[in-house]
Amino acid sequence: MDLNNELYFALVESQLEEGRSVKLTLRGRSMYPTLHEGDTLMLEPLAGKNPVLGDVYLFRCGGMHLLHRLIAMDENGCLFQGDNNYTTEHVRKEEVLARLVSVTRPGGVTIATHSSQWTAVCRRSLRRKRLKNNLVRWCGREGRARLRPWYFVALGILMWAPLNGLGIPLDTFVLGLRMDHLLHASILLPCALFLFDLAPRHLWVVWVAAVAVGLTTESVQYLLPYRGFDINDMIANTLGVTLGWMVMLVVRRRWNR
Repeated sequence: MDLNNELYFALVESQLEEGRSVKLTLRGRSMYPTLHEGDTLMLEPLAGKNPVLGDVYLFRCGGMHLLHRLIAMDENGCLFQGDNNYTTEHVRKEEVLARLVSVTRPGGVTIATHSSQWTAVCRRSLRRKRLKNNLVRWCGREGRARLRPWYFVALGILMWAPLNGLGIPLDTFVLGLRMDHLLHASILLPCALFLFDLAPRHLWVVWVAAVAVGLTTESVQYLLPYRGFDINDMIANTLGVTLGWMVMLVVRRRWNR
């Protein structure tokens, strides 16, 4: 949460130095969903107390005033991170100004930070953050690089290996759709994601490359005596690629915003 306003926070700091609590209105999303934009925050001065791990504090950093969670401490200072952030801020203890003691939502509900309700809010927020961290770990550039060869090896096995003799009933229907068509679409769903690094600024190239993969995998089956070419499977491949590509667009747009 960026609270960069020199004159305003000079007044805030003077009140805190006098031992008075202050109210601020939240601007920014770095603590979402623990804190929402427009929340009214009650902050109390530290008054010589040591910061406590897990609490939320107002502090100075790089000419700005931020409100983030304390995640670590050492002899050199305190390490903070927003619940919706991946970057951290390391500051000296004397730059930590105040502790968050209560939050009033725009609807009028007040939550004290020592209450069980606040504990539940923080736990939900941190579970969400762990989930996002795992998604970033496996869907980010490094994660894609690790998984990409395994994905295309699995794709080749499923498309070209002699699986017809396994007795899998692929001609059954699910929700009115043939199981083999659903399987083809599902296999090609993440293809665009793994090809994203080819042209991250020209996403139409990613779609074309992914469609080409789907067309190629089905066309090769025409040359394999133990597999069969099916135009409907090719259509399913293209639909799966397109759906995965569209989902990637939506996620990327939300991520950038």
